[in-house]
Amino acid sequence: MGKLDKKDIRRREIVAAAQAVAAREGAEGATLRAIAAEAGMAANAVLYYYGSHAEIIAAALEAASARFLEKVAHAVEGEVGPTARLAAVINAGTIADLEDDVSRILYEYWPHSLRDPELRRIQAEFSSAQQRIYREIIEDGVRTGEFVAVIEPDKIARTLVAQEDGLVMDVLAGIVDGEYVLDLFGSLAAALLGIEKADLMAYLQGRTVGVRD
Repeated sequence: MGKLDKKDIRRREIVAAAQAVAAREGAEGATLRAIAAEAGMAANAVLYYYGSHAEIIAAALEAASARFLEKVAHAVEGEVGPTARLAAVINAGTIADLEDDVSRILYEYWPHSLRDPELRRIQAEFSSAQQRIYREIIEDGVRTGEFVAVIEPDKIARTLVAQEDGLVMDVLAGIVDGEYVLDLFGSLAAALLGIEKADLMAYLQGRTVGVRD
């Protein structure tokens, strides 16, 4: 990996500033002026590194998406067997490490993708990546006989992503806690994959240490 030049470093700092403001003040509070102040720059100086406020937000959202997927990939490393890997992904995607603000940033801008084509593209690619992770685990489980899928693996994967999205939103809003999330997600996944809920929950509950409810 080559050394970053000063411009690249500054661009990363601006993206980090945009993420920090969005996590703290919400998407509406992450104005160009607020981002510039967070980065310790003048607003017109920020536009030297990015052509527009929209470009900064898109870069911040892409960086948050990449960080989320890295977190999930790291959680699965070293896990043996489809059920263990499924539990690792469920935990990493829902209740683990929410204090790092990456999920909050992603959800702050989710409604904006309804009107912004670039944010919609980023969101679509992110959802596809999430779905692919689940699908590969499900297909492996079906192939080894550990899972008995009640519908096509791709449909189950999309259903689990949708479940994950909705539950994380509830966690961030303070509507539900981690125990509820794991129980509901475990029930759905077990029913769709023809496995004992207790077996999946054993993995999930073994990963709840340090989770903030």
